[in-house]
This record gives sequence, C-alpha cells and structure tokens, in this order.
Amino acid sequence: MAFLQPFLDLLPYRLEQALGNRNLRRARVRRRRRSTKPQTSFMKAKAASQRRLFIDLSVISKHDAGTGIQRVVRALALALIEKAGPEWEVHFVAATRRRCYHLISWPAPAEVVDFVPMEGGPGDVFIGLDYSLDAVRNHRRQLAAFRRGGGALWFLVHDLLPQEKPEWFSRNTVIRYRAWLGILADTADGFLCNSLQTEQDLKRNLDHEFALTTDYRTVVLPMGHKITDAPLASSKPSLRLASFDRNFPFFLMVGTLEPRKGHADVLAAFNHLWQEGANEKLVLVGKMGWQVNELREAILHHPEHGRRLFWFDDVDDVELHDLYEKCSGGIIASHAEGFGLPLIETLSHGKPVLARDLAIFHPHAGAGVNFFPAKADTPTLLACLRLWIGDVLNARITVQRPDTSWEKSASILIAAVSECESPIRN
Repeated sequence: MAFLQPFLDLLPYRLEQALGNRNLRRARVRRRRRSTKPQTSFMKAKAASQRRLFIDLSVISKHDAGTGIQRVVRALALALIEKAGPEWEVHFVAATRRRCYHLISWPAPAEVVDFVPMEGGPGDVFIGLDYSLDAVRNHRRQLAAFRRGGGALWFLVHDLLPQEKPEWFSRNTVIRYRAWLGILADTADGFLCNSLQTEQDLKRNLDHEFALTTDYRTVVLPMGHKITDAPLASSKPSLRLASFDRNFPFFLMVGTLEPRKGHADVLAAFNHLWQEGANEKLVLVGKMGWQVNELREAILHHPEHGRRLFWFDDVDDVELHDLYEKCSGGIIASHAEGFGLPLIETLSHGKPVLARDLAIFHPHAGAGVNFFPAKADTPTLLACLRLWIGDVLNARITVQRPDTSWEKSASILIAAVSECESPIRN
C-alpha cells in the first residue's frame, strides 16, 4: 500500500488540474485568500519588540544534495542569521509528510528543537526559502492558519519551468509543482524572485492560471555567487575527481543532467572537435536527473570517457570551487533558466563563459560571456566553440567578476519582509 501513497496524495490535484479551468481556480483563490485574512481578534501587538522570522529548510535540513538550488538556499539561510538584525528573532523550521512545521537546530545537525506546531502571530513572517513542494502541499492548512493568525507568507521562486515547459519534467514533478503554485496563489503575501525574468514569468502565470493580479508583492532578489561563503564539504571526497588532471585545459558544464540543460548538444559538438584532433577536455559536473537515460549511456560508453570526457556526479562544494578555479572556461547550454547560477559562479572565478543566447543571460554580456544562437544546430555550435576556445586559450576575453553577494541578498530579503504590512502597526 505504501507505494500507492504518493499517487493518492496527489490524486485530488491530478483531478483538479485535469478538470479545472481558470474561472474555477479564480473563485477558489479569491475564497481562500479572503478566508485567511487576519481576523480582528488577532490584532494585538506583541509584548516583545522582536518579530519572528520562520525560515523553511524542510529539504536541505534532511538531505543537502548540493544542487544549485540547494547552494542558494544554504547560502541565503546562513547570511540571514547575520543580517536579520536585533528586530528579528530567527527560527529555522522543517516539515515532513507526517509532522507539520516545527523548529529545528540548523545549521548544527538538524535536530528537532520543538515538535510544537509553528504558529504565526501579528508581525511574524514565514519564508518558504527551500524548494519544499511536498511540505507546502501537505501542510497548507497550517500555513493558512499562520496567515490567519496575523503572520505573512513569503516564498522564494526560482523559475516557472515545470509550469511552462512540462515536457522537460516528469509528470509527477509537474503535478507537484502546479499544486505548489496553486497553494501559493491561495495564501502568499509576497514572492522573492531570483531574477527580473522570473518575476515577469510569475506575474504572467498567476494572472493566466488564477486571475490573480493584486494582493501580493514581488521583490527581485539578486543572487550571490561565492561557494566558499557556505560550502557543503563531503566527508568522503570523490576518488575519481582526485585522480583528474586539472593542469591540462578543460571546459566545465555544471548542472543536473536533465533535458533542458543542453548537455547532448555540447557533447555532439565536442565529438567533432575531438575527431579534428582537439585535446581540450569536457568536464560535466552534476547528478543524474530525469529523461536522460540515453545521454547517460552515451557518456559512460563514449570512447573518450575518462580521457577527454569526464562526468562527476559526486562533487562537493569544496571540490566544485577547485574545478571552477582550474577550468579554462564554463559552458552554459540550457534551453531555459530562471537565473543560471553556474554562469555567475564561473564569472566569479574570473573564467569566461560560452552561453546559449537567452534573454536571462543578456545582463552579463560584456562581462566575459560569449553567446551561441539559441537554436544552433551542431555545425553552428561547433563553429562557435572553435572560435571561443581559441579566444579563451589565447587570453582574448576579459572577464568582469560580479559584485553581488549573499550578504546583499539577505539584506534585500530582510528589507522586503520588514516593509510588508504588519497588523501591529497603526
């Protein structure tokens, strides 16, 4: 029966997404947003001067896999400890399928501090910092009660890709994501967006799917880039990486192996380079994702695997930092991104980038980023790679390191939630 539970959990959302329409969703959102407005009986000022900040770390407190999103969550959470200021009392919280949101001891080993359910009062803020699709869905009533009690609900949004490009993801992921977005439409007071594009995509989807255009705030949160600010160090370094020769030129692709990342496109172009006698290495760093079984087999059985082609799926942040430092440049071939953390991480190490020509990357033009056409075929990408590698190896590309930081990100986040309407204010 246990194997049926995930299906049963999602069944109501499967039916709603299959049978619902914009008018029905609009009516639901309006009803639920009205029902969670703080009631006058709760409008009492706190005896203490501090407001409480509850930061959700449901995923990384249980298992930090070191993905790009988790690097962001970890770095922001640590920066918030320093930047919250005396007016905020910071608490980290987590939830599981069976247990609602409760206090945990993160960043120390995430032991439970108190299993008493998290409750919101006037002026309190919950920040959905982690990418906790299931926790938000399983405990949506607790979050609604938090808002009804006078607290505000804010969520970090990385991208809208499962909503807009469902073919790139598993069916379950799409259902879980759309359920999560619907719950946010029902209850969220504010959204923290990692880029202007994500903010625009969010507003468009909230309008298109739920007819929601007001009664919430959005803030663009610039992302930091220093891995060393919040490194996740493995207790067992990668043996394969330890034997990798970093002294010969290599080019780095960082990101989970998934369809939209464009690994297959780059590998096809490198195949031609190697056939022409090029010796530069291609290094892939990222865990195995979904819908890429053919790519996985192509990599593992490639004649250059272990010679000029490498794939490391168990690299921690300390090792990733070293790869960024030693690489000749980074390649970002994603067909879509909400932000593109590996791009800014590569630039922060003073290394040039070759990226697919996406609008999200245009702000970095002139900072050491060269582009290849968004719909480039293999011959076009090959030609761009040849020119770019030549420029890289002959030091003809000037890189401007980004000046953002996780401290700045945390300060903007705190300022955003501090300005939200609080029931304790006149």
